[in-house]
Amino acid sequence: MNSNINSMSFHEKTILITGASRGIGRALSKACARQGAHVIACGRNVKDLEVLSDEIKTEFNGLSTLLPINLATANADDYRTVADHIEKQFGTLDAVVLNAAMLGEVTPCDNYSLTTWIEVFQVNLHSAVMLLQATRPLLIESALRTVIFTLASEGISPKANWGAYAASKAALSAFMKIYALENNNSEQLRVAGVLPPPTKTLIRMTAYPAENHEMLAQPESVVSPYIKLLTQPSHANQGNIL
Repeated sequence: MNSNINSMSFHEKTILITGASRGIGRALSKACARQGAHVIACGRNVKDLEVLSDEIKTEFNGLSTLLPINLATANADDYRTVADHIEKQFGTLDAVVLNAAMLGEVTPCDNYSLTTWIEVFQVNLHSAVMLLQATRPLLIESALRTVIFTLASEGISPKANWGAYAASKAALSAFMKIYALENNNSEQLRVAGVLPPPTKTLIRMTAYPAENHEMLAQPESVVSPYIKLLTQPSHANQGNIL
């Protein structure tokens, strides 16, 4: 990560990161905390979130708030409750990074479990829509006013057998573009996407069990585009994918 980043860009800013318990979300949470942000770490695994919080405190004397939530089952009311808690605790929300994802099955669509298909779309797409609808009033009044989507190559160039993951990630990419266009005014939200390279995450290693995982990028090495989007001038790269 660029050591020349001005930490004042992050000082006392509140950044919510989904999928924060492992992989890219975990690495980004630590990177933001290192720069002085208060991270709201959202994930399903409470133990992993607690370990992350301890590391942020020990390594950077940083602040984090844990938000255990199952995106597969959370509904619109749950997200409104989350937004209410954030407003009461912080008064504002500067940025949301939509990083959580579920792989589902790697199998032909004809054989795909419909229950799993629906769950993958809930985690990868619908949760993003509901979270943004709930938190937009906080984001729009903040200093950063930033929304970042983690995208996937399978959603940009779909492959056979990638089913709900590729389809939901393609829909997420389209949603990012639409949301960016709907916030094109400089007084609105700045919206962009990040397309990480092949990275050593649980999803990647599960989907590609035979590849040499040691050749993959480490999560800590792929957070720079996120930091760039969080620190650049308003509406630079609006709707773009880094």
